[in-house]
Amino acid sequence: MNENESMMSDEKKIYEISFIFDNRLTEEKALDKAESLKKDIASFEGSFISEETPYMRELSYEMIRVVNNVNTRFTEGYFGWIKFEIAPSFIEEINKRLKLDEEIIRFLIVKTTKEDNIFTKDIPVMKADPTIAPSQKDDVLSINSDIDTTNQDDKEEDLDEEVKKDLEEEIQDL
Repeated sequence: MNENESMMSDEKKIYEISFIFDNRLTEEKALDKAESLKKDIASFEGSFISEETPYMRELSYEMIRVVNNVNTRFTEGYFGWIKFEIAPSFIEEINKRLKLDEEIIRFLIVKTTKEDNIFTKDIPVMKADPTIAPSQKDDVLSINSDIDTTNQDDKEEDLDEEVKKDLEEEIQDL
């Protein structure tokens, strides 16, 4: 491996780890466990982008994890995630540590992109129509302004007076 290849492999990438902690933990211990995970990442020269603190939630399906050599079933757990930047060479070590921790029911580490590093849980996101080029937007606006959007109900005129009277009486009765 030449010098360029070793520099490329140690260039930091953005990852996200999502996890589910054992529901038998107290809320305080779950928060401590998340902090411990962040310290492990920091020990590998990782830097943090965003996170969601663990909170108790019902799981979509029952999960089984071996705890103290016994299959334990879980229907709820503390869910959270951490987004961070780290050299890819450290991901395998973090993965090994998480597999050995019996208080972690399940976890997943994924590589993500710079563009996807902002958590917008409370902010509604509107996406632009990718089929419309910026130069065409004025054309679309002028086309849409030519469309008559008024709602004219011609059917009322077609009803004879007797039917109108019957309908009005039924409405009054209601």
